[in-house]
Amino acid sequence: MKQGKGGLHPAVKVALCSTALTAIVGTILLKVFPIEISISSGTPNTVPVIKTANSPPADSVTPPKVEKPDPTALAARQGNLRIRNQSDHAVRVALLARQPKEPSAKSSDPQKGFALPAHWDFAPQEGSESGLLVALPSRSIQLKRGDVLVAFAQDGSQRYWGPFVVGETDQPDWNAQAGEWELALDN
Repeated sequence: MKQGKGGLHPAVKVALCSTALTAIVGTILLKVFPIEISISSGTPNTVPVIKTANSPPADSVTPPKVEKPDPTALAARQGNLRIRNQSDHAVRVALLARQPKEPSAKSSDPQKGFALPAHWDFAPQEGSESGLLVALPSRSIQLKRGDVLVAFAQDGSQRYWGPFVVGETDQPDWNAQAGEWELALDN
């Protein structure tokens, strides 16, 4: 590193100042808020456990229970679709709905197992508060487990949401009170 007329390089000065400031603030915080730390290791090849005065014992910490919905209950959840475009993008939401398997369907048919795709366009923030219930002129929309939803921005931003598989991914959410699926798109 080359030193000029001013002594140390400006980046080195900044690094030294920030290190000194961190040490000073850390020292003050430790004096104001003292922390007791104990480190223990049961055997030489185990990971040491670091405990602070405020932490609960390691054996009393239990991970939160994740309840998986009953597959039969999910299969019974069929309902309308409500979409909330909470993004700042004009979006198109596309649905590929599963159909019951037909024994006469050809195995080479790319649409096998799916109904004709459907799509809806939303302006930025359209339906962001209460959402919009979507429908088709020729058929009703009743989402069920396995249906696939995707959304993409139409403004050239290349923003994409999904794919969402009904009953298998975190969205759409089932609203039991309204008896409908809700898909919320955000920035």
